[in-house]
Amino acid sequence: MNLILLIIIFCIFAIILISYASKNLDFVAISLLGCFMAATITGLTEDIDFKIFIEYIEFEAIIVILCMSIITKLAQNSNILEFLAVKLFKFSKGNRRIFFYLICLITTLLAAIISDVVVVLILAPVVIRLCRFLRIRAGTYLLGMTICINIGSIITPFSSGENIIISVAFGLDTLYFIVYYWGFSFLLLFITVYLIDKFFLKKEPEIEQDQKRFVLELVDSDVMISNKKLFYINSIGIIITIILFAILPLLYLTAAISAFILILINKKYTKKNTSDLLKDVEWEIIFFFISLYVVIGCLTAAGFEELFTGIPFDVLNPFMLSLVILIIVSLISGFVANTPTALIFIPIIEFLQGSFPSIPLLYSFIIGINLGGNLIPQGAACDMMTLKIAQKYDVENMNFKRLLKVGATFAIIHIILSIGYLFLLSLFFG
Repeated sequence: MNLILLIIIFCIFAIILISYASKNLDFVAISLLGCFMAATITGLTEDIDFKIFIEYIEFEAIIVILCMSIITKLAQNSNILEFLAVKLFKFSKGNRRIFFYLICLITTLLAAIISDVVVVLILAPVVIRLCRFLRIRAGTYLLGMTICINIGSIITPFSSGENIIISVAFGLDTLYFIVYYWGFSFLLLFITVYLIDKFFLKKEPEIEQDQKRFVLELVDSDVMISNKKLFYINSIGIIITIILFAILPLLYLTAAISAFILILINKKYTKKNTSDLLKDVEWEIIFFFISLYVVIGCLTAAGFEELFTGIPFDVLNPFMLSLVILIIVSLISGFVANTPTALIFIPIIEFLQGSFPSIPLLYSFIIGINLGGNLIPQGAACDMMTLKIAQKYDVENMNFKRLLKVGATFAIIHIILSIGYLFLLSLFFG
């Protein structure tokens, strides 16, 4: 272990995290610069060839992230999410409780498939407009959406960048998530929606019957669709993609084949080539991930894993160790971006897997990464996007103070419930 090299790489890693959290800094340039500096210093110090640094990058994860970004953009262009929001309102027949439950459910399911920020970006303005037509406040609906989005993140291995990275690192597929996470996820969703309904939605004024009838007659979901053929093609394509994710073990192949088939089909209607769609991809996030992979690889080359060899983990039983991981990862995810947290803990979990059961460890890792983000609004990009949209549309009962208070409360409730489920997993797999 090269302690001086480890300190230098950790400093570079910290600078990258600070740049990512700051609005005034170009985090992509700083990340790439930090990546090249870390690789250069590590290469010269440890006599490592350039090709080794390329091998640190998990290109399978990058391909999945890139292709899911394209699929998300196609769904966005087809007005699929707006259509779903209006259709749910029509289905609820203007009953605010049914509409609230449905919007939380569909938000959770959508967050399991596409970017959480995109879900908020598209659905939140539609929900706000519907609430204004109904002359009710939209804050509680937005609150339910943003809290439930994090629950959606633990339903699939391709729901978020950090889930993709973890799944590729440990070879987890959709079936694994179905077996070990679905039961707990939907129980968590039901409890969350019930509590928000009981303590917040019930206190909101009722919708006037005349206004309800007026809006139901006025709102037409079909108006949302600019191209019906494209809407149905992309809807069916996304559903097939989800099914293939559940059947096929290689996430990156499924994502790549689905994305480029959809691009070829869409070109007939939109006249957009692959190059046009690639312009809309969030390349800054892709390069940020690549930079982090190299920096974490440099930490590994400097002997990062050796830091844990002297720690007496054997004094802890599997449940206590997994509990410590869950709490630590949850706290860090609440204050630091999820992806760097995931990458820094992957070598730690890999090391611990040699002596402890993997199922409780991975559960604690994934749950902590995804549910810890609600501790403070800054810990989750979707929370900050919800606040931004609420401020833009002057939503009176949705502000930073309310989201901080309610979000932190539910994050703690989620973590407590997660500990209970972790105890059951430890009994069966400990």
